[in-house]
Amino acid sequence: MKVILADEDIDRRFAVKLLWRNYDCNIREARNFDILLMLIKEDKPHICIINYLLAGSKGINIYDMCRKLTEEFDVPVLVLLPDNMTGEHEISRVHFLSSPGAVPQLPDVMLEKMKELTGKYPALKKNEVAPERKKLRKILIADDEAAIRKLLGVMLKAYEIEEAADGMDLEEKAPAFRPDLIITDVIMPGISGWKAVRGIREKEGFEEIPVIFASGYVKDKEIYEMHRPEGPTEFLLKPFSKESLFNAVKKFFVLD
Repeated sequence: MKVILADEDIDRRFAVKLLWRNYDCNIREARNFDILLMLIKEDKPHICIINYLLAGSKGINIYDMCRKLTEEFDVPVLVLLPDNMTGEHEISRVHFLSSPGAVPQLPDVMLEKMKELTGKYPALKKNEVAPERKKLRKILIADDEAAIRKLLGVMLKAYEIEEAADGMDLEEKAPAFRPDLIITDVIMPGISGWKAVRGIREKEGFEEIPVIFASGYVKDKEIYEMHRPEGPTEFLLKPFSKESLFNAVKKFFVLD
């Protein structure tokens, strides 16, 4: 099932996405109504899930948004209401769902609403055998700030470390060092961490190398959530703790 999730709050979007982790949903994210319209024109979804307080262009309100989506684009809408607010409307193919914080506590509630609007439930993901996690040995750290590279080196001193000072350096050193894991800043001189990783993963044997992106900008986290790179990846918002770093690493590797 194709879903567009529209909410200016990235944490709420993440919380809603967690509800669907066991379902076969292709979720695209928008932080305002203008981006939602852009996405809906690119790939018509089965349903739009939007926050009641979603920002609209030229003062457009939630009811005008719903009418535009249902009448002009023929897409049903599920509106998430914060703090047990109630929504009153006479718009066909629109449901309002009240829940604290605008994040439903039970996915079954949202499932039923989606079934009413689309005529079907999203399918459960097929059970797949998780790839065997190997032991971590070598890490390539890329950041244009030497202090951050040094800090990460101290946190990860149990492993063999190689450093890169920018995106070009990262892309050049990866083939020779052959790391098990890359930890890279997003914005660096020359080319970004995004672009460097794309280049690395085009090389034979590096297609599935795990990467942890790190950035101090919330906007980078939003870009990551909206356009998640192919392959095993995680994102950490700076500053992050040693615990959050190792929790990210443990998603890919068995640690001693």
